[in-house]
Amino acid sequence: MKPDEIRSKYLSFFAERDHRVVSSSPVIPQGDQTLLFTNAGMNQFKDVLLGNEKRDYARAASVQKCIRAGGKHNDLDEVGRDGRHLTFFEMLGNWSFGDYYKRDTIKWAWEVVTEVLGLDVERVYITTYKDDDEAYDIWTKEIGIPLHRIARQGDVEQGNEENFWSMGPTGPCGPCTELFFDMSPSDGPVTFIEGQYDEERIIEFWNCVFMEFNRDEDGNLTPLPMQSVDTGMGLDRIAMVKAGARNVFQTELFTPIFVKTAELLGRDISADLQAFYNDDLFTHYAVIADHIRSVTFSLCDGAKFGNQGRGSVLRSILRRAMFHGKQLGFETPFMHEVAQAVIDTYSEVYPELAAVGSQARTLIKLEEEKFLSTLDRGLSLFERVIEKAKETGEGLDGETIFTLHTTFGFPPDMTAVLAEDEGVEVDMEGYQVAFTNHQLASKGKDLYANAIGAGDWATINEGPAAEFTGYTSLTETAQIRRYRTTEAGCDVLLSVTPFYAESGGQVGDTGAIVAASGALSLEVTDTQKTPIGIVHHCKITSGELTEEALQGNFSAQVDATARKLTISNHTATHLLHAALRDIVSDEVFQSGSSVTPEKLRFDFSLGQPVSSEQLRAIEDRVNEQIRAGHVVTIHEDVDRDRAVNELGAMAIFGEKYGDTVRVVDIPGESVELCGGTHVSNTNEIGLFRITHESGVAAGIRRIEAVTGQAAYASFQHDRALLTTVAHAIKAESHNVLDRAKSLTQERAELERKLRQMSQKLAKLESAGIVNDAIEIDGVKVIAQKIDVDSRDQLLAYADKLRDKLDQAAILLGAEIDGKAALLCAVSDSVFKQRKVKAGDLVNKVASHVNGRGGGRPTLAQAGGSNPAGLQDAVDAFEAAVRETFGA
Repeated sequence: MKPDEIRSKYLSFFAERDHRVVSSSPVIPQGDQTLLFTNAGMNQFKDVLLGNEKRDYARAASVQKCIRAGGKHNDLDEVGRDGRHLTFFEMLGNWSFGDYYKRDTIKWAWEVVTEVLGLDVERVYITTYKDDDEAYDIWTKEIGIPLHRIARQGDVEQGNEENFWSMGPTGPCGPCTELFFDMSPSDGPVTFIEGQYDEERIIEFWNCVFMEFNRDEDGNLTPLPMQSVDTGMGLDRIAMVKAGARNVFQTELFTPIFVKTAELLGRDISADLQAFYNDDLFTHYAVIADHIRSVTFSLCDGAKFGNQGRGSVLRSILRRAMFHGKQLGFETPFMHEVAQAVIDTYSEVYPELAAVGSQARTLIKLEEEKFLSTLDRGLSLFERVIEKAKETGEGLDGETIFTLHTTFGFPPDMTAVLAEDEGVEVDMEGYQVAFTNHQLASKGKDLYANAIGAGDWATINEGPAAEFTGYTSLTETAQIRRYRTTEAGCDVLLSVTPFYAESGGQVGDTGAIVAASGALSLEVTDTQKTPIGIVHHCKITSGELTEEALQGNFSAQVDATARKLTISNHTATHLLHAALRDIVSDEVFQSGSSVTPEKLRFDFSLGQPVSSEQLRAIEDRVNEQIRAGHVVTIHEDVDRDRAVNELGAMAIFGEKYGDTVRVVDIPGESVELCGGTHVSNTNEIGLFRITHESGVAAGIRRIEAVTGQAAYASFQHDRALLTTVAHAIKAESHNVLDRAKSLTQERAELERKLRQMSQKLAKLESAGIVNDAIEIDGVKVIAQKIDVDSRDQLLAYADKLRDKLDQAAILLGAEIDGKAALLCAVSDSVFKQRKVKAGDLVNKVASHVNGRGGGRPTLAQAGGSNPAGLQDAVDAFEAAVRETFGA
C-alpha cells in the first residue's frame, strides 16, 4: 500500500464516520507562541480542547505536517542514529471534541489496523497508562488482545510520562493508549512488559490520547471542561510497516529525494535501492533527506533563517545536513537542488510547495553560500582545538563550542558528533551556560516571552469571534464574546469587528471599544488573529472590568487616522514590489514586510545592494504611479488557481492562502494575493520617499520608506539640514557640494603636512628616547609613555626608533580619544634569532589597561579601556622582556 493510498483510505474511513476532514495547518504555529513548530495534529484544535472555542463539528480528521526539532518534542539528535525518528513527518489523526471517547476510539483504531491497513493482528502490541482500567479492559475483554501483548506503564506523579501525552510544557494533556508492531516476529518470542521491550523491534505507530487535563506553568493538572480524543499515527512509520521495511527511510516517501541527491553526485541508485540502503554512506543520505523536508516545508510556511528561536533551529538543521553532504563529497551548495525533489514529491498534497517553492530554494541557496564561506575556516579551527584537546586530555570546553557555533556556524550538536568520532569529550553544559550568558548580554528575546496563557478566558456570550467587517467600515456595533484580564488591562473577543488583525506585515488596528451603557470604555492597543478568533488587546480607560459591565452592545471604533496612514503605506509596498521587479530584477521576491502608520519596511531577495541610481528610479516609478491615480480594485473570494493563472496574481512568499483568495489589483502595475486594507485610488498615497536601503541577512535586502505627510516632512527635514550644513561651511545651498569638495581637498593637504611634521618630530624626539634605553641580554629595551593624537603618529615614533636600533624591543603607550593604546615593536633580528613575538610581549602588559592585542610578529598593538594604567604597562615592560628572554 503506497503512502498516498494510506492517506486517502485513512481520511475516507473517518469521513464515513461523520468526521470533518480538515486541512493541515502550517508547520509554523499560527497565534500560539508556546511552540517552535507545529508538532502534532492537535495543535490547531488546542482552544477547542480547552473549551475556549466551539466549532460547527465535534469530530475531525486530518493529515498534519509536523516538525519535532525543538522544545519538549525534539527528535533532531536521533535522526540517522536509528531507523524510527524524523524531524519532519505527516501525522494521520482523528479527534472527538466532547463526543465519543475511549470505546469508539479503540474500536475504530482496531478497524483501521485490521480492515483498512490489513496488518497481522498477531504482531500488534498495546500499552495503556498505569491505572487506565477502562482502556485496558476494552483492549483485553472487548477487542481480545491477549495479556502477553499488552502492558501498563507510566506514572506522572513520579515523573514518568510514558503513556501520558502533552503537546508542550503547558496545555491539554492526558493518558494515552499506544499501538506497536513487531517488525521481526521470526526473531522469536517477545517479552512485552513495562519498559522492557526492544524498541528497535517493537515499533510504536499509533497513539490515542484521551484529553482530560490542562497543565499550567507550575505543572498542575486541572480537568478540562470536556473529555476529548486526540490520535496520531505517523505516516512514515505506517508506510514502513506496510512496506515490510526496518527503517522509515526505506519507503517511497524518500526515494525521489535519495535519487536526486545521488544524481547530483553522479550516481544512479534507482536500479538497486536495496544495495543503496545497505551502503555505508546511507546514514548521510538519510539525514539530508529528513532535514531538507523540514527546511523546505518550514520556509514555504513562512519561517526564516535566523540567529534566535525558530530561525536558529532551522539554520542548524540545514547546516547539519550540509555537514553530512560534505561527507558524501559535496563541496558547493546542493541542498537547494535536493529541495526540488521535496517540492515535486509533495506539491499535489500540499500546493503551497508549488506556489512558493522556488523562493524557498533561493533562500536555501543563499544560506548555503553564507555557511560555506566560513566552513573551511571553521573546520581548520575545529581540527586545531581537537588536536589540542587530545594532547591535554581535557576535552572541548563550552566556550570553544560556543565560539565554533557563533563565529563559524558549527551547530553545537554537530560539534559533539564530530568530537565523538575523534574520541574527545565535550562540555555541552558549559556551552549552554555560554549561550545563555550571550542571550542575556544581548538582551535577546525569549521565544516564549509573549506566550498566550491557555484556559483563562471567561465567556460572556457564546458564538464565533472572527467576523471582520473592516474592509468597508471603521465602526461596528458588537457584543463581547469572551474576555480575560492581562497585566495591561484585558483581551476581548467581539461578535463582529472592524479592527484589522495583524497579518501579511500590516499591523493590527488600534482604536476604542465603548459600552453603549457607558459603564466601560476600552482603548484598543493592538489586534491579533488567533485560533480562538480576533483578539483585541485593550487598556481600561473608564469603568471596571466586571461581567455586568461586559454585557450588552458595544461600539467598536477603529482609529481612522492611523488606519488611513497604514493603508497608504500598505498599497505603497505593492507599488514598491512591482518597481523592484521591473527596475532591479524580475527574480526579486518579497521575503517580509512591516506596514505601520509611521512607515513601511520591505524585505526582498537580492545578492547585492540596490544602487543609488536604481533607488532613485524606483522612487520615481512609485511616485509616477501615485500621480497616475489608478483605481485599486479588490477581487473577493476568487478561486486560487484562477487568481494565479487568469488574473496573474502573485503569491507572496511565506503567506498562507485558502482555496479562495483576495486579489488586490493596481491596473497595469501590480496584482497580488493580499488580505490587507488598501487605498481606493493610488493618488490617496500622496507622496513616496525611500529613507534607507540595507542588508539584513545573506541575500536579503531591506528598503524603508514613508508616504504622504511623513514623506513631505522627510523632504522638509533634509532641506533644513542642507541649509544648516551650508551655513556651517560658509556656502550657499546651491553650491554646497563644490564647497564640500574644496574643504575635503584642504583637509587632505593639511593631514599630509601634519604627517610630515609628525615624522620630523618623531625623528627629533626618538634620539632622546634611545638615550633612555636599557640593555637586556644584548637587546635595547625601550618603554615610554608619549603624547600623540593618533595611532599613525604612534607608528611613526616606532618606525624611527627601529631605524636607530639593530636589536630592540620597544613599547610605546599613549592615550588616544580617551582610550589606552599600546604599540610593541621588535626588530627582525630579535624575532628571527630569539623567536620573540611582539604580540606575546604586548599581551603580557595589556592587562594593565584592561585590554588585549595582536598583530604581526614584529609589530603588534593593543587597545584598552583604562588609560590610567598606561604608566603601569610601560613600567611592567622591562620585566616582561626579562621573563621572555629568561634573563
